[in-house]
Amino acid sequence: MSVWNFNTVCLLVGASFVAAQADYVPPSTAVSRVNSYRGYSELTSAASGMDIDQYVYNMTTWQISNGGFYKAMADKYKSAYSGGQKSEWRAKDGGDLGTIDNNATIQEMRLLALRYKETTNSNYKAAFKTSFNKALNFILTMQRSTGGLPQVWPKRGNYSDHVTLNDNAMVRAMVTMMDIANKTSPFDSDIIDDATRSKMKSALDKAIQYLLKAQIVNNGNLTVWCAQHDTANYTPRPARAYELESKSGSESAGVVWFLMNWPEQTEAIQKAVKGAIAWYKKTKVTGLYFNKKAGTFDKRDGNVLWYRFYEVNNDNYFFCDRDGASTKTQDFTKISEERRTGYQWAGDYGSALLSTETAYLEALEKMSGTYVPPPPPAVLCGSDTCKASIDGVNFVDIKGAKEATNTGFVGEGYANVDNETGSYVTYGVTAAKAGEYTLYISFANGGGSARGYSISVGDKTLLADGSMESTSAWTSWKTLSVEIELDTGYSELKFTSTSKDGMANIDYLGWMSADLYAGKVDLGESGKTAIGSRMVLPAGMATDRYYVDFGRVGGASAGVYLQRKNGKIFRVNGAR
Repeated sequence: MSVWNFNTVCLLVGASFVAAQADYVPPSTAVSRVNSYRGYSELTSAASGMDIDQYVYNMTTWQISNGGFYKAMADKYKSAYSGGQKSEWRAKDGGDLGTIDNNATIQEMRLLALRYKETTNSNYKAAFKTSFNKALNFILTMQRSTGGLPQVWPKRGNYSDHVTLNDNAMVRAMVTMMDIANKTSPFDSDIIDDATRSKMKSALDKAIQYLLKAQIVNNGNLTVWCAQHDTANYTPRPARAYELESKSGSESAGVVWFLMNWPEQTEAIQKAVKGAIAWYKKTKVTGLYFNKKAGTFDKRDGNVLWYRFYEVNNDNYFFCDRDGASTKTQDFTKISEERRTGYQWAGDYGSALLSTETAYLEALEKMSGTYVPPPPPAVLCGSDTCKASIDGVNFVDIKGAKEATNTGFVGEGYANVDNETGSYVTYGVTAAKAGEYTLYISFANGGGSARGYSISVGDKTLLADGSMESTSAWTSWKTLSVEIELDTGYSELKFTSTSKDGMANIDYLGWMSADLYAGKVDLGESGKTAIGSRMVLPAGMATDRYYVDFGRVGGASAGVYLQRKNGKIFRVNGAR
């Protein structure tokens, strides 16, 4: 083989390999959870009733000289700064402290970027840009050399100086850093130059590496994170006296959501996410509920929870009082009533993560090109797979619409008739012989009460008083069975609403009889002369054919018809 041909083959193989890959698309739940870290409604709610640009300008006057903001300042921004401390926390050597606690600084950056884009006042625009870049430099400056973000800057001289995952402080900051680096709105303007944007991307990469290195390992297995970690050596660190070094059931969830949402799914990130999910599976507690108001753990069927704190080196949960480590206990009644009712000791921190695992693994498979879609769910007639069926969207006629909005259906969608008495949907079937047939109807009724319907063929009523019970949700599907009498040949089953709200959504019709077919089917010689049926020859036949139709109830009138070899049908003695 020549060199040219060898290179060509390599290029083709390489192109084929690349084509098999795909961009990582995170699960929708992960996207939604990360979106919740993009809020700034505390500020806009406080600004309600006043000029928003004036409010934001006032906000810039409260900015600390190092570029940060203090927390819970929304109401103070209604007026410009007029003197005094700008922060209730003091730096170790004096002066105001900026913080990312409780969304501080981060939400101000978002609102500044938004108003910079939208304001028409040039003076405001300049002030917003200056303030934003000071806040951005605050984030870059406070970041430790290892990549973690502390709660405050400058140093306060206590636990606030640790890298802080508590209340999702670092994760919220990282979401904003990601949006800035990616030019995601509202950071898609010239409020930031390309060089600084590049610095933010590098800072974000360092922050991700910090999270990966800080993940706690037990017996060789990746688990979760503490609410605080050491800035230099990544180890878990304590905060307040009752917040000891631990594995955190609460704060760790936010880290997993961020990593699951990160577009560059490296092997290290995948291992971190999978390890954390495995830990949440292992530590899940079922049938227990934490009643914070009463300060009790109560039995509750179906409820799940995770504890706030677990030992660093094992999965034993614990509680702690204000006197610190000497009060650590697994007996909740041994800590003071004030602590029992004054802290969130447990909650449903992991259910959403566990329910998103399958979607995450599928997203990874799609990214790598190894995803194989699961087989479609079976169309069931009772407990058996139906011999034949009609998808709910394959109707002949409808007063309504075909939809695929509500999940859980089988096939391509479902029929949704209009919400009124008399709305209908019609399906065609062909019976090889006259007789009684059992139909199985899959439906969803998210209304609070049953919805009535009838079934007819032309002027003949097959079922007058059918009822589709409430399934509680439009995504919950049930199956009912009905008995109907059919003549030989083709019939159009008309389902008509007898309730003012219409009837339930229909997913499919199914049956077990080998003598019933979906749609129009050629029944052979018997079908040509059967009263009430039409012989329909398959499209693509070799020649044109004539046939006689003696008429069917509610259908076309009797007459002579020509069916072309392309399947089109014309009535010879008049319009069809």
